[in-house]
Amino acid sequence: MNQKKKLAIAITLFLMPGALLYVFLVLYPLMHGFVLSTYRWVTLNQRVFVGIDNFITLYNSRIFWISFRNSLIFMATSTALQIIIGFMFGYFLYLQMRAYKIFRTIYYIPVVLSTVAVGFIWGHIYSPAFGLLKPAMEFIGLGRYYTSPLADPGWALLAVIIAHVWHIAGIQIMLFHAGFMNMPIDVIEMATVDGAQGLKLIYHMVLPLAWEITKTIIILQIIGSLRAFDLIFVMTQGGPVNATEVLPMHMFAQAFRNFNIGLGSAVAVVMFVLSMGLTVIFRKLMNRETLQY
Repeated sequence: MNQKKKLAIAITLFLMPGALLYVFLVLYPLMHGFVLSTYRWVTLNQRVFVGIDNFITLYNSRIFWISFRNSLIFMATSTALQIIIGFMFGYFLYLQMRAYKIFRTIYYIPVVLSTVAVGFIWGHIYSPAFGLLKPAMEFIGLGRYYTSPLADPGWALLAVIIAHVWHIAGIQIMLFHAGFMNMPIDVIEMATVDGAQGLKLIYHMVLPLAWEITKTIIILQIIGSLRAFDLIFVMTQGGPVNATEVLPMHMFAQAFRNFNIGLGSAVAVVMFVLSMGLTVIFRKLMNRETLQY
């Protein structure tokens, strides 16, 4: 047996355990979800094959399209806010101003809190009885008009997005900070000597040099925001009047409240296709030549 065959066998043996785990824990559940979406449960032990009827039911469902729209709004708004906040505060840490290590710790504190705790914290902040927003509204003379945004269909989704961004923006800050730290300092210094300052330096040098980490964060946020469930469940459970019901919440309601596992699996399939489609589209749109130095 020659050296190449021995090397191929060794590589295969080392890769096989991980590949088997991936097939068992990822590919099999994924394919099983597609299979479940083609069935309707009559009883706990009896199911009927219905083909694409579950997808037709979703297409004709008004609540499904509301949840679909809410998921897109949640994804776009939370991703934009986290990219802006992560970039700004990550760059602040990169400049290493006085006490930046303390701020680095403060920025990451919300991330380590459990989602349930974050939901209760922001529920109390929005409370019209003893929340922090009530005194602020009273200070500007609008206290008697204040009601909890979580009870207003027009503001509930935005209120949940703010809580979501506050909870996990620290991750984006740290990722941007790590990306900025990998930038060649000599290139930045030469650009500064040549007259690049402030926004001009950020736009022409920092953004191109940190484009790869920016692209990665955007993709991760798109996928992560489409899976948002626990915080919304704690704060609003999809209400009021389905104003905060996103696709994961709709999937949960169909599969575990209505015990329509086939319809819930169909929603999961839609989420998977949507995530993959948006990932491919954004990768194409953000595909640009990396700045060489």
